[in-house]
Amino acid sequence: MSNNSGIAGLSDKEEKVLELVREHWPVSALEIAEHFNEDISSREHKKRHSTNYSYYLKKLISKRVVLSKRIGNALIVWPLEVEAYRAIHSIIRGEQ
Repeated sequence: MSNNSGIAGLSDKEEKVLELVREHWPVSALEIAEHFNEDISSREHKKRHSTNYSYYLKKLISKRVVLSKRIGNALIVWPLEVEAYRAIHSIIRGEQ
């Protein structure tokens, strides 16, 4: 198991999903499935792939690597580092 993200205990699939989340945030499970060229042409395929990638997103959430929010039925995630950007932005806005 390679560990390119610097986070211990991630599987290869979790690594790939995390890298995609870091590149294209905020992102949902179906958007991740699209990126990995999964067949989402029918409702059944969408449901299967959404469930599959939601599983990996929930694992990343539980490991506190990404943050999440539900919008309707969609689980939207973004990297934890974004919260640091948000804090920096609020500090800069407060100084002006």
